Amino acid sequence: MLRAANTGVSAVIDGAGRVLQSLPLGEAGYLDARLPPPLRVTPYSRMGDLPALGLLFVLAIAAFLRRGRNSIDGPAATT
Repeated sequence: MLRAANTGVSAVIDGAGRVLQSLPLGEAGYLDARLPPPLRVTPYSRMGDLPALGLLFVLAIAAFLRRGRNSIDGPAATT
């Protein structure tokens, strides 16, 4: 994990939580560190928001179709 802050502590932290490099509070500078390769491609990185947008579209169409079916055609007959 990399943490960069303009006015705070900047650090490089490995997967086990060990701080590998850091800059103290208020000190200007830079950190040079190697990053590990990504572990795997996640479904979200492949598809993004597309599944959620697709579901939203389907729900909007279903709500539109249902709204038309529940309308009242005329006044109720009284006897």
